Amino acid sequence: MAEKGWGVREMSRRLEMSAQWVSAVTRGRTRPDPVNLARLLTVLGVKGAEYHELMAMGDEMRTPGLLEKPLQLRTLIWHEKRATAMSQFHGCSVPGLLQTADYARSLIAEIGNATDPDHIDELVFARMARQVVLDKRPTVTFDFYLHEFVLRLPIGRGAPDVMRGQLRQLDRLAERGNISIRIVPARCGGHPAMAGHFKLIESADFSPVIYIDSEVSGLFLEEPAEVVAYRRVLEGLDRVALDRAQSREFIADLAKNLYSSGVRRDDGDLA
Repeated sequence: MAEKGWGVREMSRRLEMSAQWVSAVTRGRTRPDPVNLARLLTVLGVKGAEYHELMAMGDEMRTPGLLEKPLQLRTLIWHEKRATAMSQFHGCSVPGLLQTADYARSLIAEIGNATDPDHIDELVFARMARQVVLDKRPTVTFDFYLHEFVLRLPIGRGAPDVMRGQLRQLDRLAERGNISIRIVPARCGGHPAMAGHFKLIESADFSPVIYIDSEVSGLFLEEPAEVVAYRRVLEGLDRVALDRAQSREFIADLAKNLYSSGVRRDDGDLA
């Protein structure tokens, strides 16, 4: 389009389709069906091997379960910015949207995601930048389910101030009416989210998706049956988790008693 000097409106006129559709496709925000993709490529004069390659890429885009390589979080950020509701569970660490900068930096360093200080700073900055959705989207509802272990795992290599600051951050965020932070206590034993952490993202712009990240990839699950399965998990968590008030009290008690003067050693005593 740039080579031909065509803008979105001109392309829309030639295709006899809406400018919104053309804009969404050219920006990678929607998945064109084969017929319309073929029309677009034909109007642009794409032929031969390049045509077949791009049509094949279109087929890949339409395959449910979009994989993202590590650190390529543009798709996740795109979904988060357009969300009307997000629900998630974490069993080992504080979710990125709730982390303090100190917690994020310590966590990244301790799990070995990066060793170069400049790279760590870049990752921390990117994580903090994502948190803007908490401030700029007051109409979005956020439901976070955290296992008790998340709060007790001492991130910070023996620096209790990291965990104190993180727990205070959770308490401050829990004051907001649109943010629910609920603790799944260890005493409940097995729970519906034993399979691991996940995030349900809902929006008026797209169908619900489940996001799961790992060491080597991020996975978006989009099939209706997959979304239904994770909704059942969230319903189960709602039954076993402490309510919002109990969770805030639980967080405050840990901040005061567990990380007041040190972190626990393996023998259970404060260091």
